[in-house]
Amino acid sequence: MTSASTVILLFLVFLLGWGFVAISAPGSHVAAWWPAAGVSVLLVLRLHRSQRLWGALAVIAVTTMSNMVGGRELLVAVSFGIANSAEAWLVAFILTAAGRTRPALDSLAIAYRLCAAVAAGAIVAGFLAGATVVIFDGGSFVDTLVGVSAAHGTAVLIIVPFALLPATRLTQVHPLEVAVQVLALAGALFYVFGPTANLPLSFLPLPVIAWAAFRFPTRVVLFEIVGIALAVSFLTSAGGGPFDQAVALGGDPSTLIQIFLLSVASFVLLATSSQNENRLVTSRLTDRESVLRGGFVGSRVGLLIVETYPQGFVVLESNEIASAVISPEREERTDADGEPVVLWHGPLAERIKVAVRRRVDHVSWQAGVNGVHSDIDVLITAQKPASLQRYSIQFVDVSAARRTAEAQQLALENEQKATARVTELNRQKEEFVASASHELRTPITSIIGYVELLEEEELDDFQRASVETIARNARRLADLVESLLELGRPRNPSTSVDTSDVVHTAQEVVRSLVPLAQRADLTLTVAASDPLRAALPAIELDRILTNIVNNALKFTPAGGTVTVSFARTATEVMVSVTDTGFGMAPETVEHIFERFYRAPDAEERGITGTGLGLPLVQGLVNKHLGSVTVASVVGEGSTFTVNLPLANASDHAI
Repeated sequence: MTSASTVILLFLVFLLGWGFVAISAPGSHVAAWWPAAGVSVLLVLRLHRSQRLWGALAVIAVTTMSNMVGGRELLVAVSFGIANSAEAWLVAFILTAAGRTRPALDSLAIAYRLCAAVAAGAIVAGFLAGATVVIFDGGSFVDTLVGVSAAHGTAVLIIVPFALLPATRLTQVHPLEVAVQVLALAGALFYVFGPTANLPLSFLPLPVIAWAAFRFPTRVVLFEIVGIALAVSFLTSAGGGPFDQAVALGGDPSTLIQIFLLSVASFVLLATSSQNENRLVTSRLTDRESVLRGGFVGSRVGLLIVETYPQGFVVLESNEIASAVISPEREERTDADGEPVVLWHGPLAERIKVAVRRRVDHVSWQAGVNGVHSDIDVLITAQKPASLQRYSIQFVDVSAARRTAEAQQLALENEQKATARVTELNRQKEEFVASASHELRTPITSIIGYVELLEEEELDDFQRASVETIARNARRLADLVESLLELGRPRNPSTSVDTSDVVHTAQEVVRSLVPLAQRADLTLTVAASDPLRAALPAIELDRILTNIVNNALKFTPAGGTVTVSFARTATEVMVSVTDTGFGMAPETVEHIFERFYRAPDAEERGITGTGLGLPLVQGLVNKHLGSVTVASVVGEGSTFTVNLPLANASDHAI
């Protein structure tokens, strides 16, 4: 609540208090009506709970000032201010005790709580006002209690509900109906309370008021209560109606008016709150029914709600799919009252009836739905109470699911056959490689033996260089054959402490492959570097680098370059082989370490190979806890980087 609205309400409390004290009857201890009480409750109710104490103190101050300006003594004015403030705080406390900071007249429980809060607040105000009158003015405690309670209760019950209007408009009514009802109410009030009326017919307007309570929005009803209060008060003061006649019997017309208005307001608030609650519940049920019915009708599963009859079932509800399933057995008739009835009888209905008698909740059925043969699972659920013999039936077309399952099973079988075929081909390939490798051992061994004999002879420089080249490559060929025999076997991490001079080995590999590079018009170089030692035997490092460099030479066109470079970290030695060759697409890079894999463009360019070199490289590198990576760009070239563990300073075996 804003500060401005709080100030406005406090000012209104002051004006109403001053005005009604000023117009009260001479010698009267209390005013005939006290609307300031209603505004005070409204002010405190709209404040946050943490601010209500300050609001109550402000009401005391403002009410005290209004009573003093109206001519009452200070102590009496302060006491009336305390009574007014206590009533406002108590009503607000009771209304919000259930936790709702802003209750609304949308349920009967809130209306009961409002009436109880108003009654409690009015009694407290009447009790405090009665005690004040007895102590300071010597007046009657009972008369003051009744008068103040009635005046305050009426004011609060008429004013406060304007702050408790429902958040949404729960009903609509035609303006013509409102006009007719207002005219009827005005006529009834004039007939009962008019200047010439003297019959005790104060109950006569109640049916017309009930009309508004049960039909009209709460706001309209509250304005009518205000109108009734003004009309009854004015007509009675003009000398008309049954309450004015009570003067001759010693009664107080003002008190009788307040009691009448309390009765009318209580009845109307309870009735309109009950209607609001009913409208809310009806709206929620309608929304829920709409959702459920939408799901029922639009479901992809056939849904039926049926009741049994001797020859089959009576269909109460069905969606489109269910209607299509039972259409061959569906029959429309008219019952004794002329209402259309859908009957369902036939083989499927009989099958389900048998299942119902046997308390089976699932059966299978084959049917043609929309011209398509379908396998249908029928699910049966009995609705409660069982005495209704009412069932919900679901038709689930499982044809597609079964076809999918069959297709998946066939695909699985084909996949298993293909896997077995690939496994067999790999076995045959490995057997062939092993057999060929064994057959190559003998001639290679002979070549190495005769080369060693030649090395012992007196040779000129050219002959000795040629023999050394033959010997080196023969030994490399022997190592390759041994590698082929090992390829495919599980490789456990090496525990060898052998180390190799990485730079020296790379230089030897480059020196042996320079003739091949020159014939292909390629430049093969090795970068300068300080000595570096890696934790693997030199023979295996030679195999790794020979395969990578040889591969780079094959896939680099004439005029290109292949460079071997080095780097190191605290734990690793890195050897990179960079070429300016054709490069590879990412999908090719994914497969280059697979056995017997050849790049798609290798054969197109006439590049020979077995597809075993790079798998061998990866196997040897992994064996020594290293790694090999590839970076390649199509049309620019590739870089193979081998990462090997750095040898300890104490390891010097080659």
